[in-house]
Amino acid sequence: MTKDRTPREQIPEQDLLKPIDVLSLGGEDDPCFGKHHDLLASECKECGDAEFCAIVKAQGLHGERINLETTQRFKDIEEADEDMIKKKEQAKEMVDEYKVKKYKRLKTILIVSRELALDKKIVTQIYDQN
Repeated sequence: MTKDRTPREQIPEQDLLKPIDVLSLGGEDDPCFGKHHDLLASECKECGDAEFCAIVKAQGLHGERINLETTQRFKDIEEADEDMIKKKEQAKEMVDEYKVKKYKRLKTILIVSRELALDKKIVTQIYDQN
C-alpha cells in the first residue's frame, strides 16, 4: 500500500557542483534542508543529505514536542497519584461488600465516601462500574 504524497511548493533549482555552505543549512535562506524531510520525495532522493536532513527535522520536531508538553496536558505523561489509586481500590472492595449486604445505592455511596474521604462522584462511578 503506497502513501499518497501531497506535492509541496517548488524548490528552486540548485547547482549540485557548487559546495554547500554548512552554516546556512537550516537557516532562513535554506529552501529545504530539515523543513520538508520526506524520503519518498524526488527532491530528497536527489539531495544526498537525507540522513543529515532527517536529524535536523527530528531536532525541530523535538522542540515542537517539548513546547506542546509544556502548554498542554497529557494524561499518559502525568504521574499517577498512588494514594488515590489505593483509595479507589478500597472503595471498590467496600462497594462490593455493601452490595452483598443489600445496602441501597445512595446509602452505600454515602458510607464509602465518608469512610475513605472520597468525592461522591468518584464513588458513584465506582458503584456504577461494578
